[in-house]
Amino acid sequence: MTRTDGTLPKVSVIIPVFNGEAYLREAIDSALSQTYPRHEIIVVDDGSTDKTWALIESFGSVVRGIRKENGGVASALNCGIQQASGDYIAWLSHDDVFLSNKLERQVEFLLEAPHFKASYTDYYVIDGAGKILGEVKTPWYPRVGAIRALFAGVYINGSTMLIERSCFDEVGLFSEKLRYAQDIEMWLRLLQRFEIGRVSEKLGKQRSHAAQGSRNARIHTEETQAMFEESFERLGVVGIFPEYGESAHVPQTVARVYTWFADTMAFHRAWYSFAEKQYNRAIEIDPSWHNPARLKKTLNPMWRILRMAYRRLRRSLSEMVHTG
Repeated sequence: MTRTDGTLPKVSVIIPVFNGEAYLREAIDSALSQTYPRHEIIVVDDGSTDKTWALIESFGSVVRGIRKENGGVASALNCGIQQASGDYIAWLSHDDVFLSNKLERQVEFLLEAPHFKASYTDYYVIDGAGKILGEVKTPWYPRVGAIRALFAGVYINGSTMLIERSCFDEVGLFSEKLRYAQDIEMWLRLLQRFEIGRVSEKLGKQRSHAAQGSRNARIHTEETQAMFEESFERLGVVGIFPEYGESAHVPQTVARVYTWFADTMAFHRAWYSFAEKQYNRAIEIDPSWHNPARLKKTLNPMWRILRMAYRRLRRSLSEMVHTG
């Protein structure tokens, strides 16, 4: 597992936390219990008002605590990264848990496959008491396929990621203007330049519990939609469909990619109004009657109605089964 110079790379585990006294000790213990021998633990208290800071201090010198004003997960992660001394950065949410060999397996993976600059893993889902509710087997895609897949749905769990520190020097830190979608936006930026690999083992536990911070659904959705629009524009035609390189500036090609964007938002995320906006953009770019965005824009409201009817039907059938 050593590098060519005979040394072990160092891993910095960053744990951002806000009012996390209920689960933080278990998260820190899981980081301290790693079989990988060369790592540091940095816990960033993002303006907690409970006993979080006292809990951090109780670990003494084995944990480095940083206290800051509340600024959100992205700002806490960035604070930790800026203070980190590791060759790799691992993110551990304060209510999640590492399995003991997580860092060892991921460092081993990245050293054996240096064309990957980051990696994620499969994981368990647990409840507030730590009981396993299920397990998640993640997919893997080559770089461009991964970009397209992330527009459709998030399959990379931040607490399973291990990222080469040098990547942040090239793509920058997490976007602090984002409170909910900072992870997806970062994965898209990383994939714009680097391959991300998958370790096909369950090496972490994601906690699902009632005390998790509530998210205003409307604000969350609006932020994520704006993030996708910005990422779509930044990536451009070639960034998402490199096979269209020779015709990347042809209106029909650009319209085709906007139509793909709209299809993805409608079919995978059920954001029909947002999808209509992208269909309209495709029609503006290529106003010809041969543009398939015209038909898809017409069908878009029908898909919304059919989806709602399908959900009502499933709900009714489920209620019949439980009452029967």
